[in-house]
Amino acid sequence: MTIPATHAEIEQIYLQSEQKGHKTICVVGCKSEDGVTSVASSLAERLVLAGHNTLYVDLNLFKPAYRTIHEFDDAEKVGHLITRENTHQTLVGLPAPSLASTQLAYRDPTMLKHNIAEWLTQYERVVIDTSPLLSVNRSNIAPQVIAGVCDATLLVAHYGSTTATQLEQAKKLLDASDANLIGSVLNMKHTPSLKDELIRQVSKLRFLPKKWKEKISDKIKENNGQSTQRKERAHCDAD
Repeated sequence: MTIPATHAEIEQIYLQSEQKGHKTICVVGCKSEDGVTSVASSLAERLVLAGHNTLYVDLNLFKPAYRTIHEFDDAEKVGHLITRENTHQTLVGLPAPSLASTQLAYRDPTMLKHNIAEWLTQYERVVIDTSPLLSVNRSNIAPQVIAGVCDATLLVAHYGSTTATQLEQAKKLLDASDANLIGSVLNMKHTPSLKDELIRQVSKLRFLPKKWKEKISDKIKENNGQSTQRKERAHCDAD
């Protein structure tokens, strides 16, 4: 999934962070597939569009999204040209660390804070993608640790999947690390349309014969098509 850098929610987050003077932003989610990488990538793109020299750091060891496609000639320059496999988004950043020594260093808040300070000597903004808060994995870099050393943290939730209990657990972890939670994003990527949901519910009715289910489903599709046509005609009339 790719979210436009000029999307309304991304724009709101960008403006809020700029008004507060945040230079380092950590993006977290409760579980995998919440859309953390998409939000973090779009936010980084928005910062670049604003003219900020921005570094994207992939610390999501649970599911790394970026790989290096070009290393800069300057050996002292932090970051490479990295690309996201499924969307081909390209940013200047650091892919997920593969060396155990680097992973270990990033798990230490003091060491991570030192690294972030070094990154900020070369970049104006740093956006960090993290592993899921509630997916306990020995190899992960704890996202709450990362959040605790960043200026601001953004929590991504998946509509229809992330529960209130999971959000509460995530909030407790972030609070325990003194993370500065500036807001949340509701990802509606996989939300079915009303038509699809009605058809799905009809298919689950065991007492109905198969032919009846098919007729009802066809009727729902037909009504949805007619509704779309009426909207299009109304739009044309308005023009």
